[in-house]
Amino acid sequence: MAIPSGSAAAVIPTKSLPSSRGPQSLFPSRTKPSRTAPSLRPISAAVTALPPPGRTEKWAPDSWKTKEALQLPQYPNQEELQTVLETLGSFPPLVFAGEARSLEERLAEAAMGNAFLLQGGDCAESFKEFNANNIRDTFRILLQMSVVMMFGGQMPVIKV
Repeated sequence: MAIPSGSAAAVIPTKSLPSSRGPQSLFPSRTKPSRTAPSLRPISAAVTALPPPGRTEKWAPDSWKTKEALQLPQYPNQEELQTVLETLGSFPPLVFAGEARSLEERLAEAAMGNAFLLQGGDCAESFKEFNANNIRDTFRILLQMSVVMMFGGQMPVIKV
């Protein structure tokens, strides 16, 4: 197998199969559609964003404070907690609005069957496991998985 320098095209090995059609590629050709194009229909996630019946509250940056905290640790020093919350509140956002809109568009592609969503990462690991090596290793394995999925599935992979 060879990958031409500066090109996204790859030479895919062929395998002779016992058929009258001669040699066939192991993977579907990128130039020939291997499936019919999906019918375009508008999709919307608005239904999932609606509050439960009987509730009229809307989301706001501090709306999380109205929710019951079921899995949070106890903070014995409330003054220190308030200081940390103010410090965090002064930082720029972790995700910008444009990034969220872009992700929403890409997720719509996945919902229509034109992309695959790969979501991975930590769930409930302790802070002692939060270090540069673990983050790098997790990121690396997600990238490796996405490359395999893109090559095998012949469609874009959305990495979250």
